[in-house]
Amino acid sequence: MTKDDLIVVLGPTASGKTSLAIEIAKKYNGEVVSCDSMQIYKGLNISTAQPTEDEKGGIKHHLIGFLDVKTNFSVGEYQNLARSVIQDIQNRGKIPILCGGTGLYIDSVIYNMDFAKVSGDESIRLKYTKFYKEYGNYALHNLLKEKSVEMAERIHPNNVNRVIRALEVYELTGDNKKKYYNKNMKQYHYKNLLLIGTIWDRSELYSRINRRVDIMIDNGLITEIKNILSYGVSPDNTAFKAIGCKELHEYFNGKIDFDTAVEKIKQYSRNYAKRQITWFKRLSDVIWLNYSEKENFEQKKAEIFTYIENYYF
Repeated sequence: MTKDDLIVVLGPTASGKTSLAIEIAKKYNGEVVSCDSMQIYKGLNISTAQPTEDEKGGIKHHLIGFLDVKTNFSVGEYQNLARSVIQDIQNRGKIPILCGGTGLYIDSVIYNMDFAKVSGDESIRLKYTKFYKEYGNYALHNLLKEKSVEMAERIHPNNVNRVIRALEVYELTGDNKKKYYNKNMKQYHYKNLLLIGTIWDRSELYSRINRRVDIMIDNGLITEIKNILSYGVSPDNTAFKAIGCKELHEYFNGKIDFDTAVEKIKQYSRNYAKRQITWFKRLSDVIWLNYSEKENFEQKKAEIFTYIENYYF
């Protein structure tokens, strides 16, 4: 095992990433490293679909449920932590399997992206902080929207710190964050890298997402979200973006009824899956496993296993 070895299993929510990563880990002496910006939080087991001990099947998982829900966490922090864990797995002679659906987190690990290049500028932050205090969060968010509609759509107006950071990066790079990162994704950080994507036909994926939300509700999602909101999680916290949090917050406050909340959770999840697919489809080196293509699925999976055996052993 060398420092250049890494397997990545990526894809949209509810596409079967975790089960495939565990299967690979069992077959080839691996350990799974979660690459999900929400699974890092404690107390969000249901909302973030954290694998149960039974589902893990004895396979060691990393970077799941280790962070307090009121703690915000940056992609740069994730990059450093994930690469350290991956190196430890490699040093112990096992194969690290990075598994998740947070596109920017995956990019931060597999590409030579140096976040220190945009370390920050206090004067810019102070300028936008002053603007926020004078005109409010929605006016600040509109400034970001003028520069990058895409970034504005990804950040809630109440998350003032992230809006200010996005504006800061825009000024420092002359571009929005996504384009800045794309410019710096020229080389892989790991030379012996295998990217595997899990996907379903769109209608089947959406049906799986709807069923998953129903199962989450049955398994106690309402209580879970109520607990973290009672703990003090607010729109300023990254964890507030977890599936169901915003919608159930509206339900608890009497703004919408329960059925509407559930339907909004399903709609949000489907929209999120669509954005994930768009993000991952731009990666040219992904070997896609389409679970809907029954006639080709087993052959494609066999090809992936052959690749692993030829290049990692």
